Amino acid sequence: MSTKDSLVPLRIGDIAVGKPLPWPVYGPNHKLLLREGFVIETQRQLEVLVKDGVYRSHTWGGSVLRGKGAPQEPKQKQAEETVEAKSYSFEELKPRVGDAVQIQVMDERYPVKLMGYAKGVTIMVSSPVVNGGVILLREGQPVVVRSFSGKDAYAFSSSILRVCNSPLPYLHLAYPKTVQSVTVRKTARAEFNLIGTVTNTTNPDLAANRPMRISDLSVSGASFSVDGSIGGKGDGLSLVFRVKLNETDTSVAITVCCVVRSVSSEPEVGAAADTLRYGVQFTDVPTDVSLLMQNMIYQKLLEDA
Repeated sequence: MSTKDSLVPLRIGDIAVGKPLPWPVYGPNHKLLLREGFVIETQRQLEVLVKDGVYRSHTWGGSVLRGKGAPQEPKQKQAEETVEAKSYSFEELKPRVGDAVQIQVMDERYPVKLMGYAKGVTIMVSSPVVNGGVILLREGQPVVVRSFSGKDAYAFSSSILRVCNSPLPYLHLAYPKTVQSVTVRKTARAEFNLIGTVTNTTNPDLAANRPMRISDLSVSGASFSVDGSIGGKGDGLSLVFRVKLNETDTSVAITVCCVVRSVSSEPEVGAAADTLRYGVQFTDVPTDVSLLMQNMIYQKLLEDA
């Protein structure tokens, strides 16, 4: 059954102002709009939210929906092992001017920058820009704000208080009463599809710049697949792959050294018969490289939350 077929429309009376949502809410295009637990803080926000039609899953029974709206027990379990959810006030997170922020308007997500905030009054962010043009938004539109501060990834529901164009385009957002935050543990892993190369530094004759694909990544290690053997447990490897900077399409190539901790001969679906999966532990990762990986991992966990 498709996500569209499993959704039922919500009426304005189905959503309580000031109380956490008991289920995820989907927009007109049947894409995830608000996560379970978000709080609609004013009647005006609620009216704007339901104006174009919103939906929930008729099979929702309290389990966490991930990404595209289908209940997935293994991913829920993985999420519980990865993050610890808490509630804070916005100022307790100590956000910094210039922090990368993501705002979601209906089904679209846009990268913006935090420009400042006045406690209990407003949060100011730059207006979203796509292909050099400022996205036209209207006052009163509900938005979901996502970002991270230190090891905390946070999100909250808000609305646009004012659209300003001088001296530069920026938005005033309603100040949230509470913010949902998740503390990402050091061992947090996120799923990726990163293409790169691997070299065996212990025995370069076994593998030099062999193509590989990273399927999951943490700041302490990774899992990747490669055609044919590149070494065994205990061998030193060098991985080269690209990481995204914030939420733009800009990326930078990084090199990390690691040690093989596991080798599996189970090929992935559709992969060649000799495909092997390697689990590795990173060693001596430079601080700047670690921060780049941490940024990308946190952002991916935030997007999937």
